Amino acid sequence: MSVMTLAQSLNSALDTALDADDRVVLLGEDIGRTGGVFRITDGLLEKYGEHRVFDTPVAESGIVGAAFGMAIAGLRPVAEIQFLGFSYPAYDQIINHVARIRNRSAHRFTAPMVIRIPYGGGIGAAEHHSESTEAIYTHIPGIKVVVPSTPHDAKGLLLAAIEDPDPVIFLEPIRLYRAVKEDIPDIYYIDEIGPVRSALGLSVEMISQGGS
Repeated sequence: MSVMTLAQSLNSALDTALDADDRVVLLGEDIGRTGGVFRITDGLLEKYGEHRVFDTPVAESGIVGAAFGMAIAGLRPVAEIQFLGFSYPAYDQIINHVARIRNRSAHRFTAPMVIRIPYGGGIGAAEHHSESTEAIYTHIPGIKVVVPSTPHDAKGLLLAAIEDPDPVIFLEPIRLYRAVKEDIPDIYYIDEIGPVRSALGLSVEMISQGGS
């Protein structure tokens, strides 16, 4: 067990997934050399190399489109969009391609990919950096939307999202990144995506599966 913040537990989840499965790759703006705008991917480029953790151009549609192609080809990409308000240029890719591929292909293809997005207010940032427009995505059939609220759930849910055979939008509450600490198992573990945890001390994990 290690005591971690939510941000540290997400880093641990990505580290664990990269180590356990060669198909897992990380991509996004500044996630490599900088370690991400909130340092969630800090140290992973040095550990796993540029072929598995790599920076992209500032092109959200391109990030999601590239991840989608990787997923179709058999990889398990984890793409990062820096803020929820930045995801709109990729909206067409998400709703018309990522979310629909299973039904469009009569189940011949799936998109096992995760789109990580920091979101929410309370940090004194501009409008595109503080939006909480998760409802836009929870109404889309074919994708799951997951929001962890504790460090323990963050690691287990992110690992579950990476294992999922279908696309998951993984929203990370910015204000909770370093708000609390919790004992986190150092091993690989998953928390099932779907059940809503008790309000008496645990976590609201999943907003919606978008209906399908």
